[in-house]
Amino acid sequence: MRPPDLPDFKHPPVSEVVLGVQFSNPAGYTQIRAGEVWGLFKGSYPQVEEYMPLAPVFETFGPQAPTMRTQLSFVDGTLHDRYWFLSEERDELIQFQQDRLLHNWRKVGDGNNEYPRFEPMYQRFKDELTALERYLASLEAQTLQINQCEISYINHIFVGQVSSVKLSDWLNFVNFGNINPEGVNLSFRETITNSMGEPSARLICELNEVMRSDGDKAIALSLTVRGAPKTASIDSALQFLADGRSVIVKRFAELTTSEAHKIWGRK
Repeated sequence: MRPPDLPDFKHPPVSEVVLGVQFSNPAGYTQIRAGEVWGLFKGSYPQVEEYMPLAPVFETFGPQAPTMRTQLSFVDGTLHDRYWFLSEERDELIQFQQDRLLHNWRKVGDGNNEYPRFEPMYQRFKDELTALERYLASLEAQTLQINQCEISYINHIFVGQVSSVKLSDWLNFVNFGNINPEGVNLSFRETITNSMGEPSARLICELNEVMRSDGDKAIALSLTVRGAPKTASIDSALQFLADGRSVIVKRFAELTTSEAHKIWGRK
């Protein structure tokens, strides 16, 4: 169920949502088995594409800790590919590699495909994680050892080509006064703490300008929450994603203006 305290919009500007987990390399898995993994999801995702793998990433905290750490590893043999398993409409996809599983929804074509909302996506991702863990357990007795989780919302705010339209009409945290910049590219990070005041995750906000296929200008506002779950289990990872979603939705409402909320139909 959707938490009752979350801001809600009838027409949110969301363009893409990503739910993902990173885990330790499972025992017994080799790349030749990628087709078997696709077989778990092929009924709903009949198309497949291959991409370069994503590097392992860990959020770290502390006075001298980097905001994001990429783990270096020495691999004996070829790097594993990353596979996209896509739905027929190509608006939903699963990304899989030997240490990652992600579920994406995105606007495609004319952009009129409707966002299915978080709860159905969450349930599908839960089922996909469970199916993957069950498959890996058939190779060797094991469970997924999840070490990082992430959830991202990418919003496209259409500001058009009207020179009088300012970013401050849409965003509370950007105000260039009388300056009308040709492009915008900025980011900031926020440490999320738990009930004990300890760092538990990091919120990353990124803002940049993009162009639509029709020539109109849009501002891409991306909000990501990433960090380690309390335990390595699927249930703990899912709780992290649900909590991260709440952080993102509340921050989105705080970062955007009341006038923008009227356009998006805030309930």
